[in-house]
Parts: sequence; C-alpha cells; structure tokens
Amino acid sequence: MKKVLIPTALDSVAKEILEAHGGYKVVQIPKADILQFAKENPDLHALIVRSEKVTAEIIDAAPNLKVIVRAGAGYNTIDIAHARAKGVDVMNTPGANSNGVAEEVVALMLADARKLIAADASCRAGAWEKTAFMGTEVTGKTIGIVGLGHIGRLVVKRLSGFEPTFLGFDPGTTPRQAAELGVKLVSLDELFSQSDYVTLHLPETAETKGMINRALLGQMKPGATLINCARAGIVNEADLRAVKAEKKLRFLNDVYAKDEEGPKSVADIADIMVPHLGASTREANFKAAELAARELIDLDEKGIDKAVVNKAK
Repeated sequence: MKKVLIPTALDSVAKEILEAHGGYKVVQIPKADILQFAKENPDLHALIVRSEKVTAEIIDAAPNLKVIVRAGAGYNTIDIAHARAKGVDVMNTPGANSNGVAEEVVALMLADARKLIAADASCRAGAWEKTAFMGTEVTGKTIGIVGLGHIGRLVVKRLSGFEPTFLGFDPGTTPRQAAELGVKLVSLDELFSQSDYVTLHLPETAETKGMINRALLGQMKPGATLINCARAGIVNEADLRAVKAEKKLRFLNDVYAKDEEGPKSVADIADIMVPHLGASTREANFKAAELAARELIDLDEKGIDKAVVNKAK
C-alpha cells in the first residue's frame, strides 16, 4: 500500500478515488505538520497539497517520497529543483481552478466599478449616499490580459458579454490563435497604455518576478485598474505604490507573498483585497482533487507524466 498524505482541506473525492483503487493508504489531515508527518512516516509515497509549502527539508525527511501533486496550477510553493534532485516528480492540475479564478476577476471588476463593498457598509449603517457611490460601467471598455493560458482565455469568454475590446500579451500564443479568441496581440507597453483594465495571469518565475514595474505602470491611463489574481511576486509593489496615487490607479488583489494570517504589505494600496479566493469554489476544489488523484494513479501505474512540471532536462 502506497501511503499518501493530504495535509489540506481538499475535497474528499481525492481520498475516495485513491482508496477505491485499493493500492493507496490515504491520510487526510487539514493543516497537518508536513515535516513532522514525514519524519514519523518514512514510507510516505506521495503528497497532495494546495498552497502548503513543500521545502527541501520536508523532501529530505521523506526518503521514499516519489510524487508531490499540487492540486492547482501554481507550484511556486514547492522546491521543484530539490525535488528533482531527489528523484521526486512534481505535478500540478492545470485547468482545474481556471473557471473559479476567471469568475473572480469578473466579480472584482464589477464590485469595484459599482463601489458595491463600500455601498453595502454605508447602507447597512443607515445612510443613503447614492451620489457618493456613482460608479462606472464595464461595458465597452478595453481589457488587457497578460497571459492567455487556461485562465486568461476563460476571462475573455466570461467578459465577452460586456462587449469589450480585448488586448493580449502572451509569447506562447500566435496572432491567429488570439484572433480566434477575439483578442488582439500587442506588446506589453501597448497593452498597459491602452487598457482600462489590466488583468494578470502569469506564473511567478525568474523571468516574471517584478515584471509589472514602474515603466509599465507609468504608461497606464489615469484611473485605470490593475487586477492581480495570479501571483504576488510578478508585481513590483514599491513601483505600484509610487505610481498609484499619481495616476489614480485602482488595484484589485487576491494574492500575497504568503498565504497566512497577519498584516498584508499591500493593504495601503489595494482598493479591494481578498484572501486568495480565486480557486475557493466547491467546483474548483472538486475538480482539482479529482484530477490530482487520477494523475497520481496514472503516473504510478502507467508512467504518464504529462503533468510533471520538473522533468529532468
């Protein structure tokens, strides 16, 4: 029996699929101490995590660990290089969370455009401040999408009813593919200078870290909106702080350096900030859990490694 730890509140379907297979013993303990579990269970075969950090120390503490599955898309919380050095495959579940994140982008745009959060608090307090909450409409605006992967493409689909102009930046997408989506591919400079809304859908890598900097932010239209439901590190926070007041930009944020309680460094510049809720839907949780379990079985039984993100080069 291969031992699997799920140290998070992932949908129970992952545990059910693996146990029904018959070859796995699954321990699911939300907020488990992964390092301590690894030390106490040297026969640990696989980890299925969400946003939990999987460090080199954890990997070293589990001598029989073979697989780490990130039930989600981003895997910057996992030391994939050390995992590879130790012969551990790291997989993710691309697409499972995409619709949840795309819908969150739409929700943030509308909530901010119509000042719904502040208006709700005011109305509950007994006030009637209609003129104070004069909003704007999303319809007909220019929307720039940085990254046209699973999520970026769904953002286009979900927002299409608002009849916007879509601009896109993605070196991996051809002009023909973009045109089929209804998106015009442009440079980053053009995207930032022409868009009313810029929404980010990039992984955090050595190439993208700090990519959204003063040079780009300074080109945004006065009053334009930046939305980050991707990864915190792709935005140069100090640069945004410097430019935001000058250009009266709006900043809607769902991602942070660490997924944990405590003060957030963007609290002074975020017009709306929520606790990394992009994938927090029942549907996304189920899809990610189901896919994680099936990927683990396929890798173990058939060697299917298409979801492995740290293949040896």
